[in-house]
Amino acid sequence: MIKKITWFALLSALLAILIVGGCNLVTGTFVVDINVKNTDIVPHGTFEYFAVDLTTNDTWKNHKDNIKNVDNIGFQLWVTNNGSAVTWEFYADTTSVSHADTSSIRANGKQILAGLSLAPGKTYIDWPTSLIYLNSKELPTFKQWVEAGKFDIYALTDKLPYNVTIDSAHVIITVTAGP
Repeated sequence: MIKKITWFALLSALLAILIVGGCNLVTGTFVVDINVKNTDIVPHGTFEYFAVDLTTNDTWKNHKDNIKNVDNIGFQLWVTNNGSAVTWEFYADTTSVSHADTSSIRANGKQILAGLSLAPGKTYIDWPTSLIYLNSKELPTFKQWVEAGKFDIYALTDKLPYNVTIDSAHVIITVTAGP
């Protein structure tokens, strides 16, 4: 009986040390949610863009050194389409690149979302809906940008003039981290 109590005490103490000490042997998923205000969104005539800076986010800062995989990037968007129905898409690129037009964005950026249909008027796109339009083949490149902590998002449409306004947005990134 004493052996069982000794083993139990030893295992309990070890578990307590691991929990209190911040065990790095556990893999888990965390979510980084970046709020993008309307004032952060820059209209450019034929597109809109906004910068995403993860380096100011506490969740990202706490886990940045342990990122193993970027699982998803999704968005929560409040949008106003002031024109006719359009197909909307998002591209991402590093902040060290400046694009003058949609041709440059499409040629050099990585398409994150594609095929979102926007009717005239106000539209709300929730996170699960945005994941339907996720271009998952670009996630490996996007992982590098998430690890670096900074990138830009570009919103484009399939026809001009660009009459869409992003009223506000959340960029929601799920990441697996571990030892």
